[in-house]
Amino acid sequence: MRVVVKPGKEACTEAAINSLSALAREELTDIIDILVNSISLQEAKEVLLDDMVLQGNSFSVSIRENFQFVVAGLIGESEDDEMLMIEVISYS
Repeated sequence: MRVVVKPGKEACTEAAINSLSALAREELTDIIDILVNSISLQEAKEVLLDDMVLQGNSFSVSIRENFQFVVAGLIGESEDDEMLMIEVISYS
């Protein structure tokens, strides 16, 4: 799937990513790689398990630091299984 930042959310997504620690940014990169390489959101859900909440065409993924602390969220939606529009929200 193709992953793009939601229009109008570029600046806040960039700021959220820049506020993350190196470990959390690495986790975010892994999550995006999973989304890009998945055929569907359901397939991504099977890999991400409880870190991903999937409701119809909308989803969210918890970004954890040290596998414990949720430090950010990746929120997205899909019109089809070819393109996902995402934004990142920092919780710090």
